[in-house]
Amino acid sequence: MFDSYPQLSGALPWLPLADLPTPVEPVSGIGSNAWIKRDDLSHAVYGGNKLRKLEFILADVLARGKTHVITFGATGTNHGVATAMLCQQLGLRCTVLLFEQPPSTTVRDNLTRMRHFGAELQFCGSLANTVRHYYLHPKRLSRRHYFLFAGGSNVAGTMGFINAVFELRQQIDTGQCPLPSQIFVPVGSSATLAGLTVGAALAGVESDIIGIRVAPSHLGIIPTCTPATVNQLIRQTCAALTKAGLSPPTIPTAKLVDSYYGDGYGVASTAGSRATEKFAECGITLDQTYTAKAAAAFLDAARQSTDVQLYWHTLNSRPVERVLERSHDAGPKTRWF
Repeated sequence: MFDSYPQLSGALPWLPLADLPTPVEPVSGIGSNAWIKRDDLSHAVYGGNKLRKLEFILADVLARGKTHVITFGATGTNHGVATAMLCQQLGLRCTVLLFEQPPSTTVRDNLTRMRHFGAELQFCGSLANTVRHYYLHPKRLSRRHYFLFAGGSNVAGTMGFINAVFELRQQIDTGQCPLPSQIFVPVGSSATLAGLTVGAALAGVESDIIGIRVAPSHLGIIPTCTPATVNQLIRQTCAALTKAGLSPPTIPTAKLVDSYYGDGYGVASTAGSRATEKFAECGITLDQTYTAKAAAAFLDAARQSTDVQLYWHTLNSRPVERVLERSHDAGPKTRWF
C-alpha cells in the first residue's frame, strides 16, 4: 500500500510486526480452481488475520502515547491472543474482557495463550454484560488507555487488510497465483471484509470479496455484523484515507452472506463440519466458530464453478506448545464480574 501510495507512509502509523507476505497456494485435493491465502502463518509464534490489523492498531496506540490496551472478545478469542502477544512484545499492558462461548479445544488453548502473554482476563459472563463493561469502563476518561473494539475492528485495523490486498496483487503479478474470481473470508467484527473490499478497489484487484457471517447480526436491537456495519466501517476508512491525502475510488457495497451461519455463534454446522473434514485431508485445520463456515462457502463455489476461487484462511495454525516454548509466563491474571 505504501509503495503504491507513498503519501500514506507519513500519515498512517505502522509497525512491521507480522511475518509477511503469507503464502498463497492451491488447495490440493479440491480442484485446480481452489486456492488459499495462508494467513495462518502470519507469525512464527501465533498467526492468523489479527496480526495484519495489529501492525496498524498498535502503531496507532504508540503514536497516541497510550500504554494500556483494553479490548473484548469471546473466551476463545483469537484477537485477544494476538493482541496480548504483541502488547507484551511492545511493553504495553493488555486487558481482555471475555464473554462465554461453547467450550472447545480452541477456547482452552487460547485462554492458555492469553495468560502466558500476560493479559489480564476479566470474565464478564454474557456478551451483553461484556459490552456493557467495555463501554462503561471506568478508565474511559484515562489518557493512557486505548479501547479497542472486538476483533481489532476500527479504522486502523481495516488498513491492515487494505495493505493485504496489495500483497496479494504482487503475488498475482509475479505468477504465484491466478486472479481469483471470488475471495471468501469469515466475518465477525467487519474489519477484514471492509479492508479487503476497499483494498481490492485501490489495488485494482477485480475479484468479488465475499464475506461469510459467523457472528450474531445484532445485539438486541443494535446491529453488530450486518452489511450496514461493514459499509459504515468502509466509509470511516475512506474518510481517513482522504484525510491522509488519498482520493479513494468508488467502493462497492460489501457482500455479506448469512446462509452459512447455522444455529449460532461458535455452534458447529453440518456444512462447516464437512469442510473441516475436507480441509483436514489437505493438512489445513479449521475451527467451528469462524473458518469452517467460510470454508464451506468456498468449497461450494469451487464445486459449482470452474472460475478461480480463493479462501482467505484467518485461523492461527501454530500449536499452543509454540507459545509455551517461546513466551515467558507473566503469571495468570484473572477477574470475574
